[in-house]
Amino acid sequence: MVYSDDIKVNLIEFYDLLEYTFSFKFIIKWKYVYSERLIKLFQLKLLQSFKNSKPIKKSSLLNYLVNKGKYSKEVIEDFFESIEIELYSPFIS
Repeated sequence: MVYSDDIKVNLIEFYDLLEYTFSFKFIIKWKYVYSERLIKLFQLKLLQSFKNSKPIKKSSLLNYLVNKGKYSKEVIEDFFESIEIELYSPFIS
């Protein structure tokens, strides 16, 4: 199967993003701004989505973090903005 260079680059960049997202560096970077629990809930939800091979809606992720984590909607929206949630597209839509 032949892939264009753009697709290869996009896949590599997305893989690097996911590798960073599940790294200790990611936790360290954001745990003092938000909380380690929030970061781990975010990571857990991503892992569950990968396990189920289903993309996740941003609104579902927001609701999960608000309800499960007991964080305010504003905190979660700020977190999404900080980590540039749109970079996770199309996995998080």
